[in-house]
Amino acid sequence: MRMRFSVFLSLIATLLIAGSGQASSEKKLPIHDGVGGEFAAQSSLGREVSLLEFRGKVVLLFFGYTSCQDICPTTLAHLKSLLKRIGAADKDVQVLFVTVDPANDTAEHLKEYLARFDPRFIGLTGKREDTNRIAKLFMVKHDQSHGVQLSTEYNRSKAFTEQAYLIAHSQQIYMLDKEGRTRALFFVGSPLDEMQEAVLALLKEPASAGFVDCKSGGAACPDDPTDEETQRGTKGRRP
Repeated sequence: MRMRFSVFLSLIATLLIAGSGQASSEKKLPIHDGVGGEFAAQSSLGREVSLLEFRGKVVLLFFGYTSCQDICPTTLAHLKSLLKRIGAADKDVQVLFVTVDPANDTAEHLKEYLARFDPRFIGLTGKREDTNRIAKLFMVKHDQSHGVQLSTEYNRSKAFTEQAYLIAHSQQIYMLDKEGRTRALFFVGSPLDEMQEAVLALLKEPASAGFVDCKSGGAACPDDPTDEETQRGTKGRRP
């Protein structure tokens, strides 16, 4: 665990160097093998998805919950702005939002919530042990904060007028390359031009030996969240 934490600190240091302008735009982003890993979970697509399905795309991964009043909607709006800046290349970028409140954030709630920002964003939920495992892979900390309560619209078991607990959670945006490896760490305050530069740099990187792109048939590709058949639940079903 100490080794993984050291890797995490080095990842933050890399971000700070890049943000200070000391990193050359020609220098490749490092690969942080100790942060992240393969995972699968139920999704806002109405089925289980895995990280493997997004091979060939840059993934922007963020942890939060739909009842969050500030940092989560601000971060999602930040990512929406980033995709707009990227332009046509945004088809090769996928935003994944992993809930830290799976008891309340159902797949349906996640789909409705994320559509307010961008219908292409995919939410991940499921059993608490599943989402906790993903959080552990990325060293994300989250806990129910000091009994603080607030009203919430997104709650499976309570009415809008009832209360839900505030959840404190890590606020990093993880940038994964086309092979699912963690390459950079950003925050909602990170300059969009720096994030755009990093995404485009990763998209230009050649595939390494043994790389499997889902488009090549070696892995299942995810359904397009904006596809009409996907929205009706008639596409992407597995036997």
